[in-house]
Order: sequence, then structure tokens, then C-alpha cells
Amino acid sequence: MDADRLVELKCAETDREALKSALQAAVVASYSSQSKLDSDACPAQDGDVEYVTKSEMNEVLTVCENAVREGILMEVGSSFFSLIIDRLVKLEQKSYLPLFIRFMDSFDVMRFELLGFIEADLECDVLIQTLMEKITVDWRLDLRNCRGQAYLGSGDVSYKLKAFACKVQEKYPLAISTHCSSYSFNTWWSKSIPVPAVKRALDTFEEVVTFFGSSAAREKQLDNVMAFGLRESYEKVQELQGKFCTVWQEKHDSYEVFVQMLEPLVECLEKIKNHPQRWKASVSEQAGVLLCKVMEFDFIIAMVVLKNASSFTRELSAGLQKDQFTAASQLCQIGGIVATLNRVKTNMKLFHQNWFDEAWAIAQSLTVQVDGHENSVLKDGMMKSVTNYKDCLSVPLVDNLITAVKDHFSDDHKEALNFLSLVPCSVTVSYMFESLKSKPPLYSSDLPDADNFFTELCCWRVTWKTKVASVTIPSSIFHTLRLPLMQYFGNINTLLRIMSVLPSTTLEDCGVVMRHKKFQDYLRNTNPKDRTPCLTMLHVSTDFSRDLDRMVTQCLKVTPQALEGICLDKESKSIIKNSENNMEVDCVKEEPEEPEVQQSPEKLQDEEMKPADENGHTGDNRQSLATVFKLAALLGKKNSSLGELSEEDREPLVQELKMCHWFGNESKSMLSVSDDEMVNLLINGIRDVILKEIQESPFFSLITDKPVRIADKTHLPVFVRYVGESAPKVELMGFLQFDQNSNSDRQASNLAKILIEDWGLPMSQCRGQAFMHLGLGYESLKKMALNFLQSYPLCVVTPSESCGLAYWLASSVPCPSLRKILDITEDLLLFFDEYPCLQEQLAQAVDGLLNVPREALEEFPETCCSKWKKREDFFDILADTLDGVLSCLDVVSSSVTGAKSVHAQVLSSALRNIDFIVTLVILRNACAPLRNCSTVFRCGNPADILCEVEKIPSIIETLEKMLENVNTMHSTWFEQGFQLATKIAPEQVCFSEEANNYDSPEIYYRENLSIPLLRNLIDEMKYCFSDSHLKALSVLSLLPSCNPQPILLESTDKPFSLYLTDLPELELAEQEINTWASVWGEKYQDVAPPTSVTEALVHPESKNHPTVTLLLRLVAVLPSVSMECDLMKTTLNSIRDLFKSTVCRSSKTNHVMLLSHCTTLQKLPEVIEKCMEVDPESSPCLSQVMEALQRLKLGRGDHEVKSTEPQSATEAVKSADGEVKLAEKDTTQEVVPGPRTIVSFYEPQLREQLLKELWDSQFFTVIFDQTVEINGELYVPLCIRYLNKEDIQCEETLAFIPFTEDSVVLAEAIETALSEKWGLNMEYCRGQALLSVGEVGAHMRAVSVAIAKKYPHAVRTISSALSLNVWLAKSSPVVEAADGAVLIGKLLHWLTEDPERQNKLEDEIIYVFQQEEGQGSELSDKLVKNWEKSHDMHGFMIEIIEAVMLCLNELKREGSTSDQQQASHFFDSIRNFEFIFSTVVQKNVLSVTKRLSQSLQGKPLDMLLSVNTVADVKASLGKLQSDIDSHHKSWFEEAVALASKLHVPMLHSVLLEAMSEFYKESVSTRVVEHSIAEIDDLFTEKVLDTLRCLEIVPYAMSKVETSILSGLVFRLYKEDLPDQSSLHSEMKAWKEKWLDPMVGYLPSTVLDTLKTSQIRSFSNIETLLRLQVILPFSRRESNFKQGKRSLQEFIQQEKRSLTELHSL
Repeated sequence: MDADRLVELKCAETDREALKSALQAAVVASYSSQSKLDSDACPAQDGDVEYVTKSEMNEVLTVCENAVREGILMEVGSSFFSLIIDRLVKLEQKSYLPLFIRFMDSFDVMRFELLGFIEADLECDVLIQTLMEKITVDWRLDLRNCRGQAYLGSGDVSYKLKAFACKVQEKYPLAISTHCSSYSFNTWWSKSIPVPAVKRALDTFEEVVTFFGSSAAREKQLDNVMAFGLRESYEKVQELQGKFCTVWQEKHDSYEVFVQMLEPLVECLEKIKNHPQRWKASVSEQAGVLLCKVMEFDFIIAMVVLKNASSFTRELSAGLQKDQFTAASQLCQIGGIVATLNRVKTNMKLFHQNWFDEAWAIAQSLTVQVDGHENSVLKDGMMKSVTNYKDCLSVPLVDNLITAVKDHFSDDHKEALNFLSLVPCSVTVSYMFESLKSKPPLYSSDLPDADNFFTELCCWRVTWKTKVASVTIPSSIFHTLRLPLMQYFGNINTLLRIMSVLPSTTLEDCGVVMRHKKFQDYLRNTNPKDRTPCLTMLHVSTDFSRDLDRMVTQCLKVTPQALEGICLDKESKSIIKNSENNMEVDCVKEEPEEPEVQQSPEKLQDEEMKPADENGHTGDNRQSLATVFKLAALLGKKNSSLGELSEEDREPLVQELKMCHWFGNESKSMLSVSDDEMVNLLINGIRDVILKEIQESPFFSLITDKPVRIADKTHLPVFVRYVGESAPKVELMGFLQFDQNSNSDRQASNLAKILIEDWGLPMSQCRGQAFMHLGLGYESLKKMALNFLQSYPLCVVTPSESCGLAYWLASSVPCPSLRKILDITEDLLLFFDEYPCLQEQLAQAVDGLLNVPREALEEFPETCCSKWKKREDFFDILADTLDGVLSCLDVVSSSVTGAKSVHAQVLSSALRNIDFIVTLVILRNACAPLRNCSTVFRCGNPADILCEVEKIPSIIETLEKMLENVNTMHSTWFEQGFQLATKIAPEQVCFSEEANNYDSPEIYYRENLSIPLLRNLIDEMKYCFSDSHLKALSVLSLLPSCNPQPILLESTDKPFSLYLTDLPELELAEQEINTWASVWGEKYQDVAPPTSVTEALVHPESKNHPTVTLLLRLVAVLPSVSMECDLMKTTLNSIRDLFKSTVCRSSKTNHVMLLSHCTTLQKLPEVIEKCMEVDPESSPCLSQVMEALQRLKLGRGDHEVKSTEPQSATEAVKSADGEVKLAEKDTTQEVVPGPRTIVSFYEPQLREQLLKELWDSQFFTVIFDQTVEINGELYVPLCIRYLNKEDIQCEETLAFIPFTEDSVVLAEAIETALSEKWGLNMEYCRGQALLSVGEVGAHMRAVSVAIAKKYPHAVRTISSALSLNVWLAKSSPVVEAADGAVLIGKLLHWLTEDPERQNKLEDEIIYVFQQEEGQGSELSDKLVKNWEKSHDMHGFMIEIIEAVMLCLNELKREGSTSDQQQASHFFDSIRNFEFIFSTVVQKNVLSVTKRLSQSLQGKPLDMLLSVNTVADVKASLGKLQSDIDSHHKSWFEEAVALASKLHVPMLHSVLLEAMSEFYKESVSTRVVEHSIAEIDDLFTEKVLDTLRCLEIVPYAMSKVETSILSGLVFRLYKEDLPDQSSLHSEMKAWKEKWLDPMVGYLPSTVLDTLKTSQIRSFSNIETLLRLQVILPFSRRESNFKQGKRSLQEFIQQEKRSLTELHSL
């Protein structure tokens, strides 16, 4: 019986565990389903229960809620507690007040728990009664144990809660009203005050914070805003970045932080609003709404007033949140704070005026209108607004703040907080501890032994004075209460427990869940409409370890059926889930285990195409897509459309399309193929068609060409040559990834595996292979060729006719000096190819120097690069014409500038090197026997080929004899080389150190060049011209033009002897060949016989001789036999051109592969349309395919070559101011006869109006803008800056001065225009700036110096129109650097001026940085509009240059013709190594001046602080100059790496070192020197003193106060001061006024200072401010006034004429 009972109990326990598990899962699912973060969760977690109705589930949740609350109340028991009501929250459609309880549990842990919610929309009396009943009756809390209450409410709720607090405290005096430490005191009182304007502002503030905090991307944006807005406080930025949205309520200066970052915040919201393509539409719309709210002056002034008011309580707020000692010590400050606030209230008019001024200044900077007034209206006319805001905002706010401080820090509360000094760390240092002895404690009634309190207090002090209790003195209440000695201090134990529950004391983190924080997170992550009081309570307060048993017990009593349903639901879902898992496991087990082998993407993709049903259809559309792509490739090879095919040919193709099986929407997969997979499928389709054509050929040969470098990886282009439709064809099969450092055997095996297994090449049908191997790194290619030859003996090794035999053989010699000469030679030929205009000059230069017939010379100008290399006398030509080539290069280097000149100098220097010359002469002589083979590879005449084939053995024999007599031969060769070097460059005849280590240089070259060269030539000749190859070439004798002969019976050398296995009927072969010979000897003796393989194959007679046809097809595929129309060279050149011009997102090799088969891409849309027509189910998938092709720029028109050639950089028109413009069409300029005169925008009447305004402004500065062309002549725009009578900065273009190179004349003309024409007194000119660069800029500098010499006060400074860094870049004397800066500015401006172009650029940036999303977003945010004021334009360009190239590559094909031409121009200009290098140099040099540049564009404080950095900047630039060698080396390496990554054409590595030296002298050194000189020129001591005078601005004065200001002002401006004698006393009064701690708002700009009240009382300072604001470096304020006519608009006109101007 006992055993049965035990089993029964065990089963019951098991059932209970199941119930607990099911109930816990259901509760978690219910409250988790409301979260925004979990809104995309799987259906299993949506909170729905299948076996329980919604009402039953709600009933279960209510029971669980009561169980959780019961658990909390049981923990509270009869201990002390406090009540806290947080701010109003929306749950469903109602407003509720959340009620928390703070208590200490039995483990001495401070707890802060949510108890429930009370409806807020009740009358005051009803709400008080409801609260009382809920707390005392429903929750059974004894208010006699309540020791604190903190209620947060605003508006009407605040009055109701205050009434409830009074009622509780009236009955229970120890329930003290305080604030709650979960918020900072500043946040608490600001949320509590019932001022409507403040409540509205705080609501907006919270909306903004919530907006940015609701996504990581937006929070990152806020971090950027904060970094800029708080740039003067690095520590504050580090403290708040990434956390502000969650911790702002706990901070004491949140409003100040918000005001400081308001300006960049508005800019950020504008960006989000204006970029709906980057952000979701709802996000952009929300940003627009917030922007409108933030841009209201009511919001701005409310935040400014809040910021300033909260500054009075900031220290108190911060102290209360710190340790117990600091909190207790703040009590003595409260009286002073109340007194200060009363003083503010008394002087409210003055304080409010300052606050209004601050808000006004912010509104101006944000261009916010105030009460309908424009920003330019004087404040004197806004007194009504000032008064209104004072009465409605400042006065009630300060009144309520005073009341809040008094209410929250009553005498009882202060006395209670005094008990914090009982914490041991405060006992020995707190003077307040002594005050505890003055009177009985507030909580005497709570003490267990009140009579002995003072005795106990003394013992407590002695205990901690002597440190008897513990070595470590506790600093928290929690650690103090856990001390063993606390059992002897009952009274102090009780007081500390009361302090633990007081709402205003810090809630110590004791390792438990912080419920209030969890509550705040829940509110942030859920929508109000989805929240309910029950679910919120369960989410925040549930502790399953405490509550779950109670939940199950209560549910079994109240809702047993619902609980059973929940359990059944969990079991059913578990069964389904387990079955799914089992199915997955079974599927895994069914997969056969295969050895792990590295395979290509194509092979892996094929393996993924697994059958999904009994019909063999796949689970996705890969197989069907493969069919479509294959048909497109088939049509592409035929170069015909479906409509052009006959019905007989078209019908099978259509039937094949109909057989495709397409998975549609019901499959969830649709396309389910990535872009890369789709490209691989398309490439496989092309390969399949090529393989089909090879089968029909039926032979082919393999050819590889020079490798290409992509992303630091080497790829080998692989071609197949075969006969298609009676004509030889060459097709690109793909690219093999190649590693020069890999094991040759392993790599040979891997490459062969890809060719055979992955690409499917039938090597048994391969009859030739030509692998270009360049030196030691390519041994694996030779190894692979030999392996193929061993397995397939008919796959003969040959050279390729793509280049001359000498070049082919020389390139395979593993000799460094030989490799070097070939690289230099290729660079030389590419140089002449790049500049076709030089080829005629080259022909003239070498005329008479060539030892070749005149007809060869006539061919010479057209035979650069590939044609040169095909000549067998290539090295002879180069050696014979070296002198002429050098003279041509010298002419180029001396007559042009820029990259062409540098390249010419580098090449000239390399060609003059004795190592190059000697190597060239030795190579020329060693290859001399190969000249006889020229016809084999050049003309392709079969008869000549047969003749030369017989001489191959003699050539090899000659090379062997040369090797035997190498000592004699080499001596002659070396002498020839030395003589040529002495003739060409006698000053450079200096052998290398390595050569000098030998007995003589002659021996060095013999051992290291001549002998290895001859040996390798012999080996390569034997390797390339094996017996098999020579036998294969003998088949050419069957061509009719070679007079084919019958085969004699006794003959052993038969043309087909190599191909016996390929002939179908060997016995009939001789007979057919004899018949073929007789036919051409008898039947067609009077007809011109076919001279090529193609002509022979198409001849009708070939159909009657299948064996002969087969043999001719065999010889036609040999790589060594030249094709008709030079097809191999054409194919190779087109591939190289594609590599040079292709810029794409995806794999470049795949892109080039597809573009090389562009006919397939052209036919693909037609096939897709036909497929969609015959099978509508294919439409969803194929539509996505077309979209993907467009996305990859592989659509119908993306691969077509544009007829409009892009404009090259050299065709750009450079204006005098350095700007690069597109060449304009020829226009007839109107020429005004007579001498040039000074002209102006304004006619006499307008000039009169301007004169009055100018005369009212005493001082002015002059700005010489960039020169402008008018009627074909240059004019200098003459502008002045002044301050008008409304205290607004103005800039006006007064005149256009005819430019002349005579600086004296130009200076006189400028002075005449200002003095005589406009009546300005030059003695009042206080500054000048110039914006012209280049040669014009040099003349303008001379003019500036002349003016400064005559008028010393007219100091030259930087202009705020440009940032310092942009000016340093544009004004550089290095043409490459200056032009590059202008190009970057124009390019970025063009890309960002049009929203669509900017969107496209942002997309490309996100794509390029897809692995670093944060960096991509950050770079997108830097796409500003005003690039003239950028401080890191070059660095930014380097970071996004890849994205810019991708963007421009797309724009070349989109938009209007002019836009396409502009994009092409920009694209060609930046794909230039010279541009990249100069940009890298500028980036690194200008990084030194970046901080100074930023400061000069900032506010007066930034500019003032910049004075101290000038010396450091100069020192850093000096260090750059002294270490220019090491710095230039790193810059050059950076540029080379970037150019290589972007596939920008560069010289070979052997020439890069020489080019680096040229660039060091011509670019790097001069850029650094210019920066040093310009900094010295712009920042003279007088200019620095002028900047130091900005200390007069109050905000700057508060941060940087010195004693030299008065002296500086007197020395610089004593003649301008109205009252010199009072300057010292006035300065003293000025400092006292603004350095007073009570002043509040401090103006931060010169204009804001000028607009402050009482400025008229400081006449000297007002004059100084007026002088500062007009200086050219002074930044343009938001209300800056441009001239009546814009100079920039005039400059941007397509046509400018003097007729629209007026003579002065």
C-alpha cells in the first residue's frame, strides 16, 4: 500500500511539473508577443493557445498576475516600505499610473517592485479613495510602515497626486514626500512642474530620444550628432555615446547636452527626412514630423530655459546620485539653492532676457522664425514676445522649481537624509554625524532601544574610528547591514533599513533584477495599443522561481480546465516539433558521406541541384534557368534570333522551353538563386554550347595568355580554339585562379581537374596546347602540359601565334634581367599605344635608323604593342631604333607636363640603363637564328610554313653551336652592347654592384644571361617543336595551294602518320589523299586553288573527301598556325580592353567572361520573353532574373559599346582659376572694341543706394575672388565685406578689374576702383583675402603684398569661403595636386547636387562597405553639399573612390547625353595613377592641418584655441619635410596598393621605384613645402594676434581667460578705438559682467555679442567686435547677406558678356 501511494505521489509530482512548464511557456509567450523586437518571431511564440479560448487565457493571466503580486507582498511582510508612482503610461486605450513599492527583503537586498496600475482619468477625490482602497484593502499594506512616498506627475495629475501625498502624510507623518532616485532630481522636478510649455517641450524631447533610440542605425546617427555638438567636451561624448537614449533620465545635464547638439540634430533629421531611399518611408516621415516640432521657437526657448534653470540644481542632483557621503553632504546646499532661485526670480527680467537671447541665437542659426518675424528683424521690435515668454514660461517654471525644492527637501526629509552619515565610510569624515547628537532622531518610535540611541551612536563612531570592526570600511548600506556586529547596534540597524527604503536614496545594485529599468525598457519596446496592465505586470515583476508554484496552485483552484488546455497545447506542439526534428535528422542521415574535396563554385552549384520529386524536378528553378541560359548561348553563337530561325530549327527549342518546370509562389523559393549563382549558371550555359560546338568540330586546342591580377590574386585566361562551320574560332572558356608560390605538382593537378571535371573539356579531343609560362612561378603550367601530353599523346605542345616566337620563348626564360627588359619594353609599347599621336613622331624619329627595307618602315607606325611583339625581329628593331625612341621620349618629357611627362622620363631613364642595353643586345643576338621562323607565325602562308618547318632542326643546331662557342659569341655581344650604351648614355655607363662582384661585367653577363638564355632557348625550341608538332604541321601539305602530292607506296613520311587513330577508315586514307592530289592537279589546274584552311573546307570538293577534311580540321586548331584575320590577336586584345575598362560590383572575371560573349546577353531577353509566353508560370522567376541582370549591369544595353567616346582628361578645358570644365561648343563671343575698363554689376542709380550703405559702415575688408572670363578676357572680381547698420554681415561684388600680369598696374586699378569709383577710404581696410590659384594666383599674391605694404592694417588672411585644407590643396603649385583638388570638388558636387545621383552613390557606398555597415553609413552621412568647406575631402575621396568608380560606371550609361559624357569624363580622370597618388599625398599632408582647418570654420572659441595649435602644425609639417623619404615611400606604396585594387593601369613593378623618385621630387616634396610656406604666410604674428582678440566673445572668455587681451587690442586697434583711455576699465567691467556665475547665457559668436543688451555701454569693445566680424576669416553667420546680384550665378552662366555689366 505504501509503495502504491509513493507511485501515485510521484505521478502527481510529474503532472505538476508538466503544468508548471506549460504555464510558464504560455505566460512568457503572452507577454513577449507584445514586443516590437519580437514582432517578427515565429508563430510558435505568438501567445495563441489552440486548446484555450481567449477569455479563458485572460482569466489565467489575471490569476497569474495576482499570484505575482501576492508573492511580492509576502516578501514585504511587516517591514518598512515606500510607495512610488511613476509617470503616466498608456495601456491599451487608457491612461494608468504605475505604482511601485520599495522595501528591503529578508536578505537585506533593496527591492523596487511593480505592484500594479491605477486608472488616472478619475476625479481627484475618486482617485485618492481608489488609491487608498487599493493599497490598504486589496493589497493589505499597512501605511504605518510607510516611510516615504514619491509621485511623478505633470499637469492635472500632479495636483491629484500632491493631494494624495498630503492626505497620507497627514495621517502618517513619517511617510515623507521625496523625489525618486530612479530619475535624477533635475529630471524629476522638470517632469513634475505643471507648466504647459515645458510639458510640450519635454514630450517632443522624449519623442526625439525615442526615435533615435529605437534602432541601432539611428542611435549611431545620434552618436555622430553628439560627437559634433559636444566636440569641446571629449569626456562627455565618451560618457554618453551609445547610451544617451537609455540613461538621459538619470543624467543631470541632459537638457544642456540636448541644446548643445540641437544644430547638428536638426541637420541629421533633415538628412533622414530627405533620404527616403535610405531610410524606410515611415522613418523619413517621422523624422519630418519631429523636425517641424524641433524647429519651433516655442520648443527651443523652453529647452533653453529648462537648461538654464536646471543648472542651479545640477550639483544637488548629481550629489544625490553618488555615494551615501556625497548625498548627505549635499543637504547644506539646499538653502543656498533656494536663495539663488529667489534672486533669479527677483531679477527675472534680466535672466529671462539672457535666456531669450540664447534661444534667439540658436533660432537664427537654425533659420527659425519667431512669432512670424524674419530673422533680420531687430529684437527691439520683439519686446512683446520676450514679455510673453517670460510670463508664460520662465516665471512659472522658476516658481514651480522653488516650490519643488522646498517640497522635496522638507525639514523631515533633510533630517532623514542626515542618517546616511551612519554609513561607515561617512562616519569619520562627515561633520553631519555630529548633528545626530543634537536631538532625538526623527524615527524614535521605530527604534528598538531609543533611550540608548546616543550611547550606541558614540560606540558606533569609536568602532569605525579605530577600524576595529573591519579592515575594509563599508561604503554602502547593503554591505553595512551584512556585518556580524550589526546585532549589537539595533537602533542603527533600524535607521539604515529605513534609509534603504527611502525613495530619494540610491538604489544599490545587489545583484537582483532592476524592475524599474525593465519597466522602462518594456515601454520603449512595445506599442501602447498592445500593452495591458496584466501583461505589463507579468513581464516586469514575474519571478518564476518564486511565483510559479503559486500560479499553478491558484489556476488549479480557479481555472483548472484552462490550465489543462494549456498543457495539452504544449504537448501537441512539442510532438510536432520533435517530428520535424526527426525528419531533419533522417534527411541528414540519408545524405551519403563524401570525401571533402575543394571544388569550384560551378561544381558545388551542380551538386546543389538535387531532384525533389519523382519527375526529376528540382526544389528550385536552377535546372530550368540553366535550360533558358543554354538556349540564349546557343542563339548567341548562331548570332540569330528565334524569329530568324527556320520552323524546323525553332520548334525543338520552344519545346525544350515548354519542358521546363517552374516553382512559383506556393514553393516559397521562386528565384531562390543568388546573383552569383545566376551568373555561374549563365557561364555554364555558355560553356555547354562551346562544348557542343567542340564536339561538332570535333577537335580543339587549349591556349593560355598572360595572367591578370584582380584583388591581389592571379588569374589565367583560358581559350579554346576549334573549327566551327568550316572556320577556326577562338573562345574564352574562363579564368583559372593561379598561385605562383603553390606546389607545382599540386597546382597542376588542381588546374587540370577544373578544366576536365568542372568545365567538362574532353581532353581526348584536344590536339594542341600553348601555355604561356613566364619564368619560375609558372612551372606548374609546364607540368600540367606534360601531364596532358603523357595522358593524351596527340595533345601536342606548341607556341601560340598570339605573339612572335622570339617573344614567346624569351618570356619563359627564368632570368630576372630578362624579365625586367620584357616588362620595360611592354610599358614602352603601351606608352605609345596610350598616346596614338606620338606614333607619328616615333616614326619620324626612327626614320633612317632602321636597317630594314623601307616598306617595313612604312608599316612601323602602326605596329605598336601587340604587332611589335609578333615580329621575329622585334628585339632587332628595338635595338636599332633605341636612339630614335629615346629622342622621342625626351621631346615628350620636355614639352608636356603631368603623367605623360613623368612616364616618358621614367622610360627614358630605364632605356638608358646599361643593364637594359646590354641585355637587349644579348637577347637580340641570341634570338637571331629565330628570324627564319617569322613567316610561320606572321603571314600564315602554308607553303612558307612547310618550308620553314624543315629548317627547325637546323635552328636548334645553330643555337647549340652558339652555346658551345658561348665565350667567343658572348664577347662580341657584350662589346656591341657596351658600345651602344656608351653612344646613347655615356654618363650612365655604370654597372651594378652585383656585376662588379665578378672578375668583369662581361663574365657576369655571360654566366647570368647568355648561357642561361641559350640553354633555355634550346630547351624551349625542342619542347615547342617536338616531332609530333612537326608531323602535325606537315598536314598543311594537303592544302591545294601547297600542291599536294600523291603518297608513294615506299614513302614512310605520310602526312597523317600522327593521326592514325583519328581516321575512321585507315585503309582508304591513302587512296583518298591520292585522289585529292590528282583532283587539284587535273580538275582545277586552271583555277586559283584555296590558300587557307577555311577556303579549302568550304570548297565543294572537300565534301567528297571526308578524310582530308578531317585532317585539315586537325591542323586548323593548332595554336602555332596563324589564323585568317588575326583572330587570336583580336580576341586577346578585346579581352584585355574589357579588363581595362570593366568596373563592376560582382566578380570581375565572371563579368569579363559574360561581356566577351555579349551576343548571349543580347539574345537572353528574347529567350526569356518566349519562355514567359509559352509557360506563364515562369514569369515570377524570370522577371527577377531580368531585374538581377539589370542590377549586375548585364541587361540588354549594358554591354553595348557606346558610340560616343568619353572625353579624356587631356581634352578638358582648364580655366584660369584652376577649375576643370568640359569643352564647350564653339560660340561666337561678342567682342567689345577698345581698351578694357573696370566694370560693375550695378548701374549708377543702384550704385548710389549701395554707396549710402557702405558709408554707414566705416570698416571693410577686400576679397579677390577667382578670376572670371568675360568676352574671352580675364577679370578679377573685387568684393568687400562689411557690417551694415542692422548689424548684418554683408558681402558685395563692387567691380570686375581687367586682369594684367603687371602687378603694379593691377594694384593701382584695384585701389582706383575702391577709392575713386566707390568712394571707400583704404585707410579703413582691415583685411584682404584672395581666392585665385595657379599663375593668376601668383600675380594676385604680389598685388596683395603691394596693398599690405601701402596699407599695413589690410592684413592678408584665409577666407571663410574655403576651408584651410581646400585652399592649401587648390593653391598648390603642383599642377597634379591642384587639378586633383578641383576635380574632386567638382566630382563630389556633381554627384551630390542631384538627389538621384547621390542616392546611387550612397547605394554603392553601402555595397562596397557591406561587411562594415557602420562605416558605410558614416561615409554616406559625410556626403555634404558644400565641399568648398570640407576639411578631409581628399581622405573622404580615397575612402569612397571604389564606390565613386562603380557609380560613375553606371552613370556613363544613364541619363542625358551630357550627363553620360560628364560621367565618362570624371571616370577617365580618376582612373589615373597620377590622380590617385596626388590625392593620397594631399590626404596625408592635410591630415596634419585638419584640426586647424576645422577650428577656423568654427565659432570664436574654436578659432581662439586654434592659435595654440599653429606652432604644433608647423612643427609637424617640418617633420614631414625632414623625413620626406620615409613618408613618401609609405604614400607611394599606399597609392600603388589602391591603384592595384581599383585596376588602374600602372607601369610594371621594375619601373615603379624610378617613378617613385620622380614623384617624390615633383609632388610629395613640393606639396609639403607649399603647405609650410602657406601656413607661414597666412598665420603671421599679426594674424595670430587678431585671432587672439576673439577672447572678447563672452563664451570664449569663460573658457580661455588671459591677461594680455587689453594690450593686444590697444596695440592692434588703438587708432580705431573711440575712447582709448577707458579701454582698461571697460575691459575689466566687461569681464566682470560675463564671468559672473549668475549670468546664465553667454553669447558664443561675435554677432550674438553685438546684439546683447547694454553693448552700447562698451564703445571700445563694440568697435572691436565690429572689426572682428568683417575679417575674411570670420565665419558667415546664418543671416549672412550676399550681394544684390550673386557673383556665383554670374560665373556659372554659360555665356558672360560685357553688355550685361556697367562701366565704372
